Amino acid sequence: MFGVRRFLFTSLAALMLAALAVAAGYAQDKVESLPVTLDGAVTDIISRLSEQDKKTLREMPKKDLIKFHFGWGRGIRNNYGLWGGRNEALLKSACGGRPCHPDDASMVIMEGVWETLNK
Repeated sequence: MFGVRRFLFTSLAALMLAALAVAAGYAQDKVESLPVTLDGAVTDIISRLSEQDKKTLREMPKKDLIKFHFGWGRGIRNNYGLWGGRNEALLKSACGGRPCHPDDASMVIMEGVWETLNK
């Protein structure tokens, strides 16, 4: 049991660090260079993930992605311009053509990353 808990804790910590790395990468980017489609955001995020982070995501159940709402999800919301109307196009793309809450859009993006890695 300890082994499973340790693995999960280590995996979550690794993904949190990856989220911070992705966030730091976007701190310097201009709004104009941000992805404006769901596919674009998913592709961009995957390109920035380490092989270990990709492996961790492949091995976890999709339903567990909610655990990353306050770490990885916040990084997506802040750094892809989902707050404050900075990237309305991505908000609409993530939510099927209609505007939605940034929390919902970041979850759709995380699920898109998971689904792409698990194809």
